[in-house]
Amino acid sequence: MSDATNERRAQLDVAPDGVATITLRDPQQINAIDDEMAAQYRACVEEANDRDDVGAIVTLAEGRSWCMGGAVARFVGLGDGVPDFVRAVGADLNPLVEALHRSPKVTVAGVHGPIAGAGIGLMLAHDHVVADPAASLTAAYHRLGLTPDAGVTYFLVRDLGYRRALAFALADETWDAERALAAGLLGALSAAGAVHAEARALAARHAAGPRTANAITKRLLRQVDDALLREQTADEIASLAEATTTADFREGLHAMLERRAPAFGAAAPEGAVR
Repeated sequence: MSDATNERRAQLDVAPDGVATITLRDPQQINAIDDEMAAQYRACVEEANDRDDVGAIVTLAEGRSWCMGGAVARFVGLGDGVPDFVRAVGADLNPLVEALHRSPKVTVAGVHGPIAGAGIGLMLAHDHVVADPAASLTAAYHRLGLTPDAGVTYFLVRDLGYRRALAFALADETWDAERALAAGLLGALSAAGAVHAEARALAARHAAGPRTANAITKRLLRQVDDALLREQTADEIASLAEATTTADFREGLHAMLERRAPAFGAAAPEGAVR
């Protein structure tokens, strides 16, 4: 758990213009998603979804990254408890992804910095993504011998198509903002340093629009394959938990801690990382 334990790591503020701003506030942990962050972020989204005075939701973040994915650092020391930790995070993470994706409000992610893993899934669960031109995206699962979560498999195939989604997930390449924009993972690039202001301005324009029509239009556009999301995220968490029991994961975690390239398929270091 981060040093922000006694503070709100995800904070909701609602303005008179109908924009609900959710701010991820754990910069020391690069806004990594653990059970606490997932629960707080989920509570903010669900409250905003339920409020009649909210017409749009924008998610912003403090620090150098909007979200660097799951709290991999928490794995160290858990030993055989890693799969249980993954399932505990998933208990709030999956409903969080669904609450964002199915929100009756127009949702905007204003992202910056390096974004990885589950951060990509949370970003893509929003209706609009406005990114700082210095932002970048990395799947980051493959280098740890892990599998995607947070709806990444659902949203990547939706936005990229199967072949490009598979290439992105397996290659673990880092895509800069221009490449991600051209591929369709981002909606727009802001001026440098202006992503918060531009994302909020977009949310305000939607909040001033016909809110019932917005909600119905969103439902009609997504319902073709909407039922797949809950099934897919449940499968993701089960698969991720299983992947943390493998020798490949132990090697990937050792390699990350030792700042070297993983040697998958070779003899794994003895014992779990503790």
